[in-house]
Amino acid sequence: MIKTSSKITEGPIFKNLFLFTVPIMLTGLLQVLYNMADNIVVGKFSGDPLALAAVGSTTALTALFVNSLLNIATGSGVIIAQAYGARDSQRTSRSIHTSLTFALIAGVLLGAIAFAFTDPLLALLGTKEEVFSRAALYFRIICIGVPAITIYNFGAAILRSTGNSKTPLYILAASGLLNVLLNLFFVIVCGMTVDGVALATIISQYLSAAAVILILIRSEEDSTKFVPKKMRIDGAILKRMLAIGIPAALQSAMFSMSNMILTGATNTLTAEQVSAKTIAFNVDALLYTVMNSFSSGTMTFVGQNYGAKNYPRVKRSILCSIIQVNVVGILLGQLLTLFNSQIVNMYLDPMDPAAPIVAEYAMELSAFILSCYFLCGVMESLTAACRSLGNALLPMISSIIGTCLLRSLWAIFIFPIPEFNTLVGLFICYPVSWIFVIVCLVVILIFAMRKVKKELTSNCDTALQNNCEQTVEA
Repeated sequence: MIKTSSKITEGPIFKNLFLFTVPIMLTGLLQVLYNMADNIVVGKFSGDPLALAAVGSTTALTALFVNSLLNIATGSGVIIAQAYGARDSQRTSRSIHTSLTFALIAGVLLGAIAFAFTDPLLALLGTKEEVFSRAALYFRIICIGVPAITIYNFGAAILRSTGNSKTPLYILAASGLLNVLLNLFFVIVCGMTVDGVALATIISQYLSAAAVILILIRSEEDSTKFVPKKMRIDGAILKRMLAIGIPAALQSAMFSMSNMILTGATNTLTAEQVSAKTIAFNVDALLYTVMNSFSSGTMTFVGQNYGAKNYPRVKRSILCSIIQVNVVGILLGQLLTLFNSQIVNMYLDPMDPAAPIVAEYAMELSAFILSCYFLCGVMESLTAACRSLGNALLPMISSIIGTCLLRSLWAIFIFPIPEFNTLVGLFICYPVSWIFVIVCLVVILIFAMRKVKKELTSNCDTALQNNCEQTVEA
């Protein structure tokens, strides 16, 4: 038996959910800020006017490979949260060791595949010839760090699913600071460009992976303690993880593929607009990270309370998450819009004659997306709730239709129309797709909650009947 976190399975949900989510939010924001630092350093100090566009050309491709494994981590987090909430020590331990073993194997394999097929993948994206060699160099170095980023994110998912959202923040704060310092060293001192920021990134990633493994090895709780000698795959647990993680990974992969199509459409525009899109999405990533942190909080609270068979807390956890993500999303979106100009200009060299044009395009696109990004937060939280209840297939189908098929059709048929042949015209498909998926998820969740209520009520009735029989026998 294990002692679960009372702040998740007991006490006020609204307050505890927000306090649990804040460290996740800060962790994600630090990650985005460090990524922004990569782009700022390479854009301002490398002396290469094409370096920023080269890095931006690989964004969707990197997301396709990395996020596919990170969403498997979502499946492991759900299973671990349910086991931990049910106070099943042995199942929690087996789930953790299965998760980390899978992370190591899959990270190495996927990193090797991405490295080997870099050139054809970049060609498929329509990467411009003038930035192709730089983009290929950057992406190949990033591929070397895929095992590390996978292990770190699986480890962070384990910590969060057991109620610890602060430790990943501390790890990322330290490794991210090192990343920034190494960026400056490699680019300014060593005279490197895209290879310098990529090398700084993977060094910090391997240190993050080592740190999270060390934390788990030193865990004081036997159920969450990682013992390298116990590394093995439990077939039944892995099957359950993949049942949740594979639909999530497919959903993310299709999402990334649709973004690759959008990237290809962006690449038909001018080099200034391609750079502007890179900058705008770095700014918008700040808000996306905050929105996505609520999905992590929702997953842990819903998963543990579902494991503890507490239906009222499951329902309230979902409602509290939706309220919080709307309020924070709208307020933060407006705040970032106020400082849009200052943030955008941090990426640009004032001596570059194209800087004013790039800034204008970037601010226009960023302001548009920031105004409606709270919808993305609602979508992510509803998706996390469905997955935590064991329903990952229907959210995947909804997302494939909404965020993948719809966006792809938009890029192919709507974007070429002169009125929509702009950056903003292309990315109008974002809020349209979010609204579609939200409607689908609400319907899915209504039926899922009815099923859960029936299941938990039935379990309570069975337990009550057993207690009564034992009393009569006594």
